Amino acid sequence: MICKISGKHSAQKINHLHVNGAEVTAVSDIVNTLGETFSGSSSDHCSTPFKSYRQNAEKNSISFTSNNTESYNNPFSMDELTNAVSKSYNTAVGSDLIHYQMLKNLPDSAMDTLLGAVNYIWATGNFPPEWHLATVIPIAKPGKDSTDPTSYRPIALTSCLCKVMERMINTRLVWYLEKLKLITPVQSGFRKQRSTTDQLVRLEIFVREAFVNKQHTVAIFFYLEKARHYLEIWYHERFIRCRSLW
Repeated sequence: MICKISGKHSAQKINHLHVNGAEVTAVSDIVNTLGETFSGSSSDHCSTPFKSYRQNAEKNSISFTSNNTESYNNPFSMDELTNAVSKSYNTAVGSDLIHYQMLKNLPDSAMDTLLGAVNYIWATGNFPPEWHLATVIPIAKPGKDSTDPTSYRPIALTSCLCKVMERMINTRLVWYLEKLKLITPVQSGFRKQRSTTDQLVRLEIFVREAFVNKQHTVAIFFYLEKARHYLEIWYHERFIRCRSLW
């Protein structure tokens, strides 16, 4: 009722889908159809050699041992944990039903236990099984046919605890990369105090300079279909495997 008063309406229920001229009405069949559509979209555009290489690479076991003594391999501190928790938003929970508000109101003793668990995972690479799971919510794309399975984009709800640890790792690595200036200065995405506006300004400068100097400006733009879905899959896979590289 409060959501309705606030103008927030829940997504409409998916009553049926059309697949190859057939109507899918059973809830389990709708779920399986959407699942197959989402899982297939991440690899449909891959070349056959890449698919073969990926299948062979995924068969190799991951080694989490490292002799690297860089600071980013050190155990996490309580300040890093509390900072990551404080920067979290009240998003939906994952399959473990642990909410960010629960983490923000933990007593000191529980935070110590949580920090110990995070450092254990960081040192051993033994991820909780729940962190490999996600609750996928299909969201209809505006103006698309609601009976077409490809008209939905998946929103994956993962563990808030897992995302807290991801934020801790990301903060540490970004700090390291920025400190050593290992990121190209022309990159604006995924960096603090930078945005797409920076690139638009750079493009405008190039165009204006070309007009003044009576030259040409050549630009190439790439359109990535289902880019957000690919990035979510890429980030999740790299997080699972990143410890072997660090």
